[in-house]
Amino acid sequence: MSQIRLYMDEDSGDIALVLALQNRGVDVITTLSVNRLRYPDEEQLI
Repeated sequence: MSQIRLYMDEDSGDIALVLALQNRGVDVITTLSVNRLRYPDEEQLI
């Protein structure tokens, strides 16, 4: 079984949601955690 992995930008990076997902074993990375706030979507996907 593959692990769920998410990269969430500031539009969907509500801290309560991120923590809830992480508590359930989902690998969540946010734009804040990788210092990429306010980058356009095209650059986020790269």
